[in-house]
Amino acid sequence: MQKVKRFIFTGTPGSGKTSVLQSLKQKGYVVIPEVATDVISIQQAKGVERPWESVKFIDQITHMQKERQMNTMGDLQFYDRSPFCTLSLEKYLKFQESNALKEEIKRCLREDIYQNKVFFFENLGFIEHTDARKISYEEALVFEKIHLNIYKEFGFDIIMVPKGSIEERTEFVLRKI
Repeated sequence: MQKVKRFIFTGTPGSGKTSVLQSLKQKGYVVIPEVATDVISIQQAKGVERPWESVKFIDQITHMQKERQMNTMGDLQFYDRSPFCTLSLEKYLKFQESNALKEEIKRCLREDIYQNKVFFFENLGFIEHTDARKISYEEALVFEKIHLNIYKEFGFDIIMVPKGSIEERTEFVLRKI
């Protein structure tokens, strides 16, 4: 049985990950969207204005990430963030350690869920705000550093995706897999 290849896309908010993932999806690849944005949208639709301030936020992301990972079919999959990104978010928000997240990271490592190559998107030098993305550019750089440190701590091979057009970045990723 062939092992599923799951690649993580990460980096500063607004660095172009989702645009490249959409390009890959249009080319027929399996793409798993970012969970935190979906959790924020779901909670805001329920009237929770700032769901990222809830102590349940990290667990909600963790459970949805695991559910998506376990229910996605295809031998080659591209993920817009991972539980390691959720750990970065937990540290950035200075939340108490989530047991659910800790267990999910252990499972991911034990079962070798993700490829060791992580695509880290170079920041574009600015942030476009959305309903879910309220972070300043300066805060995003702090968040970026936390991400780099987490992935290095867990021994991932970080592949920096340079600035460029969506097509250039898409082709760069495809050459590296």
